[in-house]
Amino acid sequence: MPAVHSYSVSSVPFYDTQQQQYTKILCVNSAKVAGPLAARVKTVRPARLSGLNQGPTNCIHALTALSGGYMTPDDLPELFAFLATHGYTVDLGLTKLAAKHQSNGGGGTNANANALVCLVSYAI
Repeated sequence: MPAVHSYSVSSVPFYDTQQQQYTKILCVNSAKVAGPLAARVKTVRPARLSGLNQGPTNCIHALTALSGGYMTPDDLPELFAFLATHGYTVDLGLTKLAAKHQSNGGGGTNANANALVCLVSYAI
């Protein structure tokens, strides 16, 4: 029986030091990704989104685009094509359930919140 590895893909606020602006990038929840997607994951320590936070920041596992740089929500068609081509499964049912129950800061929209994009699995 094949082992199944599951990951979440989220849109995460990120300060681009080269462009000197905030953007959202696509990240997975694990640095150890199975299959071809592993080559497209880069672990980075993001700059602080606010000077109010103290202590070290956690690393994120950003997805890289074919054109270079990090994937953004605009690159979702490229991501879904890559996943489909390489045997990954996007679980729409679990994604909808998780998104429905994802906390969004009391009902309002929070521009600094991580937004779930999809749940993905890969069997080896």
